[in-house]
Amino acid sequence: MSARPVRRFAPVCFAAALVAGQAAPGAAGAQSLLGVRGLGVAGGTTDARTTALGNLGIGLAGTEISAADPTAGKDLGVPTISLTMQPVWGEFELEDERGEATATRFPLIGVVFPVLRARGAVTAAISGRLDQRWSAEVPRDVDLGAGGVQVSDRFEADGGISVVRAGWVQRIGGRWAAGVSVGTYLGRLSQTFERSLDTLTLGGGAQRFVQGGEWRYGGTVLAVGASAAPHRLVHVAGAVEWSGTLTASPKEGTGGGPRAYSIPLRVSAGATGRLTPRLAFNASAAFQDWSAAAGFAPGTTTTRKLSYGAGVEATLAQGERRSVPLRAGYRRLAQPFRFGDADPVETAWSLGLGLNLVETAGQRAGWIDVGVERGRRASAPLVEKYWRATVSLGISQF
Repeated sequence: MSARPVRRFAPVCFAAALVAGQAAPGAAGAQSLLGVRGLGVAGGTTDARTTALGNLGIGLAGTEISAADPTAGKDLGVPTISLTMQPVWGEFELEDERGEATATRFPLIGVVFPVLRARGAVTAAISGRLDQRWSAEVPRDVDLGAGGVQVSDRFEADGGISVVRAGWVQRIGGRWAAGVSVGTYLGRLSQTFERSLDTLTLGGGAQRFVQGGEWRYGGTVLAVGASAAPHRLVHVAGAVEWSGTLTASPKEGTGGGPRAYSIPLRVSAGATGRLTPRLAFNASAAFQDWSAAAGFAPGTTTTRKLSYGAGVEATLAQGERRSVPLRAGYRRLAQPFRFGDADPVETAWSLGLGLNLVETAGQRAGWIDVGVERGRRASAPLVEKYWRATVSLGISQF
């Protein structure tokens, strides 16, 4: 076998990946194939409690660390760090093709350091935003005039985009809070196209051709938000997130120049109402218009703008300083990028359990949360189904 690496990147190879997918690839695998045409699939940036409640990361009452809510963490009285891990088991259907995939991601690492004298807190978070991990292999026969040759084309992408941010949340009076955070997009993407030809039937040997490239992402993110408790049984919050131009800069050896994408404004809001001392209901929604985003090929972005979710939390056991809550929820998300011509939709039902290790006056300081989701994504002709577990650990007084 001979090898001939080609260092310069040919964009047309990866545009063909979509065609390969819709032509029923011989083999495919992915965290999600929705990442083929755009920047990837939008992954959850929430912890296990938020996920189990069907929440979008904003408007939950009680102690929270969230990348989507600039005022989250205002009720924490001690330094706290939250770590979240998320294994996923998925399957997809693409015309007559079936496949499975597994992955593990870390959607959120958050830190809150309260400054009690100023009645505020310093916040920091690293959260996943877009995941682009997929592969497809297409076997075919090519007629070169002297006879048929077996050809195998393989397309592969590996990468993702995260947001690193820092902020400040300020309590105002006894019922209000305001917050601001600033951050940057951070990530990378490598793409590879590999073609293998079996020319033994023509008297030659097998040959392999490889083309690929790698990019680094960058850009600015700014978010502002406010929250209030107009009644002791009600908590509301809202936030606006603005993004500067997202740039993809090629590494040395990758053909082509930098790419630029506009990320639309994201507006979100949520609320929690306590129905009884042990039962609470929450709802949240987010608006983001990807249809007007620049830098993408026509027909790539969705026209759907609204995502929403709701859930309930019931305390099963309440001790003097510990509690065990049970949670259930539902979410409907507008994924930003299409696979085919249909707008993608993701729905998920969720169930979770928590253990608040230290809790005082309804505010926890140390916890373990687990959530399980059964979800479905669809953008015809692609249908994906998955089981996703989310595990979060909150460590206080570090």
